[in-house]
Amino acid sequence: MTTQQNLASTATPADLTPDELEALTAGAAWYAKYHQQSVPLPEDDPSAAAVARREHFSDLYSALEKLGLRLRRPDALRSLRSS
Repeated sequence: MTTQQNLASTATPADLTPDELEALTAGAAWYAKYHQQSVPLPEDDPSAAAVARREHFSDLYSALEKLGLRLRRPDALRSLRSS
């Protein structure tokens, strides 16, 4: 199954057990923390790929906040806020 097919799932956070939701949140938090140093600062890399990478990570941090986990955003993401 490809990533695109996985994203097409109809499951929502409400379908997860509390343990599954906790595991998903912990895994996403680990991923965000582990990769935060690889997010380029806008002044270091203004390319479209770098902008997309910053937006991807900004969305991840926003989703984690919505799930109740507040992490310090890396400097590269400070000016980005997803709704």
